[in-house]
Amino acid sequence: MLADRWRALDALTGRVLSPGRLLLAWLLTAVFMLGWTFAVLGLQSATEGGISYVYAAAYLILAAGSAIPSLLGIRAGLRTEKQARQRLRLWASLDSDAVRDAGFRAPGRVWFRLLMSLLPCAGALAVGGAFVAELLTAPGAPKDGSSLAYAWGLTAPMAAAGAYGVATALAHRRWLRSLNRQRR
Repeated sequence: MLADRWRALDALTGRVLSPGRLLLAWLLTAVFMLGWTFAVLGLQSATEGGISYVYAAAYLILAAGSAIPSLLGIRAGLRTEKQARQRLRLWASLDSDAVRDAGFRAPGRVWFRLLMSLLPCAGALAVGGAFVAELLTAPGAPKDGSSLAYAWGLTAPMAAAGAYGVATALAHRRWLRSLNRQRR
């Protein structure tokens, strides 16, 4: 029974903290940001009128073709991780093995996830800061809504992807602490 528990916890820990899942989340975020950019371009083309309506339609089709699948992929990933976390808690509640449970600490993978998740957060801060600096320092800059839309479309997804990675790393640490409390 303990061997099955150990194998299940090892597989679930590897699935939750795998670098591939982090890279997939980044990829889906980048595809969503591309879709957002196409949507803004489409709306700008639609406001110009005339022949630009054809470009607007093409841009909006590209936007839907990239943003919708990426959002569905992100949703599926969040759902999968939630199920893995639930299974981790259930398997961990069966029994404890002090020697083998120490291996689930995975400090390298947790730190990798945590530090690499700070990169999108820093990118979001840089893009948002550049937008605000441009607004404050350029008095003659046009203040149309497209620059704000670009800033939101690039800043918010990067910040969300970074927050997701940080939350995953911290949730694993919290789970490990609860695992150690069970042993006492």
